[in-house]
Amino acid sequence: MVSLNLDDLDIRLLQLLQVNSRFSFAELSRELDVAEATVRFRVRRLVSEGVIAKFTIPLDPNKVGRRVSGAILLKLDPARLDEACKALIAFAETMYLFQSTGEYDVVSVVVARDLEHLNDLVKRAKAVVGVKDARVSIATQFLKFDPFVSLNL
Repeated sequence: MVSLNLDDLDIRLLQLLQVNSRFSFAELSRELDVAEATVRFRVRRLVSEGVIAKFTIPLDPNKVGRRVSGAILLKLDPARLDEACKALIAFAETMYLFQSTGEYDVVSVVVARDLEHLNDLVKRAKAVVGVKDARVSIATQFLKFDPFVSLNL
C-alpha cells in the first residue's frame, strides 16, 4: 500500500473535512484561501486515490441504543482467514476489524444493544467457518471516541 504524497493544502483540507464533512466547496475555498475549483479538484483526487474513504458522521453508540461495546479476540484457521474475516466484516455490529499479531489473529471491535445481544454476537462469531476460538472483553467506559486521523505527526 503506497501512501499519497500530501502537500500542506491537502492536509489542511483533510483536517477541515474531518471536523465537518458538510463544509461546502465555497466554505472550504474561503477558509483555505484558494479557488473553489482547486478545492473541487483536490477533493475529487483525494476520493479517487482512496485517501477519503467516505463522507460520514460519527455517532455516539450510547445515544443510539448501543450501550454495550467490546472486543472479540479471535483465533482463526490460517487456511480460512480471508473467508472468516469477510464473514466478520459483514456483521452489522462490527465497527472495526483488525488483523493482529500475538495470541489472537483478529480483533473485532463491536457495539451491541445489551449483554444478551453481545452474547448472541459472540456465539455468531464462534460459528463462523474458520474461527477456532473467541474471547470477549467488554468495555466498561468510553475514554476516547475519536475516528479522526491526526495529520500532524
